[in-house]
Amino acid sequence: DIATDPDCRWAAYEVALTDFWSQAYGKGFEPPAAVQLFTGQVATACGTGTSEMGPFYCPGDTIIYLDDEFMGQLLQQLGTERSHAAELYIVGHEYGHHISNLTGQMKAARAGGNQTGPKSGQVRLELQADCYAGIWARHSQQAKNWLEQGDIESAMNAAARIGDDALQRQQTGAVRPDSFTHGSSAQRQRWFMTGLKSGSVNSCDTFSAASL
Repeated sequence: DIATDPDCRWAAYEVALTDFWSQAYGKGFEPPAAVQLFTGQVATACGTGTSEMGPFYCPGDTIIYLDDEFMGQLLQQLGTERSHAAELYIVGHEYGHHISNLTGQMKAARAGGNQTGPKSGQVRLELQADCYAGIWARHSQQAKNWLEQGDIESAMNAAARIGDDALQRQQTGAVRPDSFTHGSSAQRQRWFMTGLKSGSVNSCDTFSAASL
């Protein structure tokens, strides 16, 4: 049962994502090796992953890792409800990193080291994944009708809650744009909506965008 069984639900997302991106990407597409559920910690080609890291993509083994139970707790802590839209946003974002890995943009973005800031390559990479997640949300609604009324607002709320400025304000009470690694709440919402409204991969070129 997709609604109650996390293994079944995430497997369904993976199949649907691969079906979409194999067509959208075209020649040369290779799907991620897996969407792997884990609890506590897990050994990856990128080092040891932990639940506290949240869902993540490892380019070394092309696996998307997530702890379903911890993710539900995290969404609750952030003050956003768990919904299909929030899950689609999260898995669509991580799958988006795989697409950036295939195109070589992930490698290019990280070539300069772990630079931070609102216009850094690291932030552009994350915003591109947000845009790809928006494309996926649009497609999934058209193909699977998974989303209910108000779900887009739920996904937008999730994007806002995990913006660098929102997290920094929650953790320290102060915002430091120079240390941004994922983008502000406004940036993350903007790029998710860009993908959602356009449905076009070409609209997600955050690396050429003058304004983020």
